[in-house]
Parts: sequence; C-alpha cells; structure tokens
Amino acid sequence: MSAVITRAEARPKYRVSMVELLILAVGATTVNSALYFTGRSTGASFNVTGAPIDEISYALVAAASFAPILLMGTIALYLGWLKPSILPAARWIGVILALGSIASSYVVTDSFAAGTWLGLMHVVSAVAWYVAVGRKSAQ
Repeated sequence: MSAVITRAEARPKYRVSMVELLILAVGATTVNSALYFTGRSTGASFNVTGAPIDEISYALVAAASFAPILLMGTIALYLGWLKPSILPAARWIGVILALGSIASSYVVTDSFAAGTWLGLMHVVSAVAWYVAVGRKSAQ
C-alpha cells in the first residue's frame, strides 16, 4: 500500500498559539528585566539624551518587552488564521525590526554600557518573537 502526498499536504503548516505567545512574552519580559537590573547593578546609566523622558525605567523596559510581542503576536495570530502562508514573513519581519532597532539603543542613551544592555534586550525579544510566531505545527 502506498500513500500519495499532495503538494498542499507536503507544505509545512505554520501556527501561532495564544498560550505560547503569552508565555514567551512573559519570558522575554522576565529575561529583559534581569538584564535591566544586571545593567543597573554594573553601573550602566540608563539616562536618555534628547527625548521627553530622562531615564529608561524598569516599567518602560517591562512594557516595551511585553506589549509588542503580545500585541503584534495577536495580530499575527489572526492573520495566520486567515492566511497561514503569511506567518514565515511575519516571523522574519519581527526579527529584523527587533535586531535593526539595536542601533537606537546606543543613540538614545548617554552610555555605551546602557546601549549594550538595551541591545541585548532587543536580541532576547527577537528570539522570543522568532519562537512564538510561525512555528511549524506537528500536523
């Protein structure tokens, strides 16, 4: 007995799970919080130059870690339901945006150390986004 696999069946199916998205958003926020406090303890100055705020606070780090992954991931979830083939592109667009914005970490802060810690936070968010969005399903 032989089975014939059609092209549609051979294509990997991508998915976004709301539960996994929430777990990864919380995980990225936790890791980024640890990076923030580690940076503060090593003496990194998170002062901001040329912006309406004076300093990058913990609340800002937590919100900037959690909200984009959860909000944009929810949009990717709904787009994935409508057209699953969009998820691989959404996955890479998010990674490129997160890694591409590392340069802004050095521009807005007045210390190289703070820029480096913020850049590491961008990498953590990029990894969380990559894992959360567009994973191949087991089916």
